[in-house]
Amino acid sequence: MKGVIKFTLFFIIPMALLIMWIGGFFSHRIPPGYAQIEGKVITGIKTMRVSAEKTKALYTVDGTVMANNNAKVATKIMGRILDIKVKEGDRVKKDQILALIDTSDIEQNIKEAKAALEELARGREEALAGLKAAKAGYEFAKRTYERFKNLYKENAVSKQQLEEIETKMIGAKAQYEAIQAKLKQLNAKEKQVRAKLKFAEIMKSYGVIKAPFDGVVIKKMNDIGDMAAPGMPIFVIGDNDFRFFAQIDENFVDRVHVGDTFDIHIETIRKTVKGTVIEKNSNIDPMSRSFSVKMKIPYVEGLASGMYGKFYIPTEAEEEIFIPLSAVVKWGQLNAVYKVDSKGVLHLTFVKLGKKIGDKVQVLSGVEPGDEIVVAGTERACDGCKIR
Repeated sequence: MKGVIKFTLFFIIPMALLIMWIGGFFSHRIPPGYAQIEGKVITGIKTMRVSAEKTKALYTVDGTVMANNNAKVATKIMGRILDIKVKEGDRVKKDQILALIDTSDIEQNIKEAKAALEELARGREEALAGLKAAKAGYEFAKRTYERFKNLYKENAVSKQQLEEIETKMIGAKAQYEAIQAKLKQLNAKEKQVRAKLKFAEIMKSYGVIKAPFDGVVIKKMNDIGDMAAPGMPIFVIGDNDFRFFAQIDENFVDRVHVGDTFDIHIETIRKTVKGTVIEKNSNIDPMSRSFSVKMKIPYVEGLASGMYGKFYIPTEAEEEIFIPLSAVVKWGQLNAVYKVDSKGVLHLTFVKLGKKIGDKVQVLSGVEPGDEIVVAGTERACDGCKIR
């Protein structure tokens, strides 16, 4: 019995106390849970309460700027392109030289035609000189024949002599008429050569490609050294009289009319122009369920055919959330804002954005009315920081 008591007192109890001490039974214990980390306090932050605004919803219409007149500039001759003096996007004036075509073959024809005219001129001089002599000879022979005819009537000369004089007169007349016929042939030949010369000069002029009107080079289809063929366009030139073409959803067919004006924003040059509807096709395209309109727009610096633009058609009013663009921060490819909770702690919250109007942007999700967000000083903000 005494042995059991000693074993308990000197072994069991000390061992139990040791185990309890090692297990922290005799020390202060921290209850389980999450430690509260105190966020960094920042200043220079401006916030606002988000509210829903009752605004007129806007239907976005996309469209394209096009020149009212597009000319496909081509040549009427076959030839190698020697020079191109403009590039795409260049503004040109009417009759400005755009390109030069090789016309060496035509120039050779012109030289030959001019040489032929010179030869015809020399032949005409000779013929005219011969005509004068032939005329004088014929007139002399005719007078002589008349004199001999009278003498023959008086039996002063023989019939043989009269016939000899008559034969000389007929020969002189034939020579005179032959030279006249030759002159007519020369004149006819000259007309032919001059017609060929004029045609060759016209064809040569086709080797100089000129702008048909003031405008801009929309497209250049050939390079120096290429062969130009009749009727094949070398350039496409658009004038400065621009139109805006758009396809509009059929639901708005009764809301757009000829004469209506809209503010058209040209994305490329970041400018807004006034567009007036001048044509409306109320027939609905069964494939796209839309109708087309054409709007006249003024020319502004930098405007060019093919540019993208858009305008808005007001629809029924609805509540939407708009926040300043300054509140939006980029997180990679995502958009986010900093929300402020009731304790003044910032929380990075991702949002989905909609249309932009002025310096505000629509929020489709991620923010609700009543939320407090950071609108200025976002560069100082951080997730978990405190502002109060």
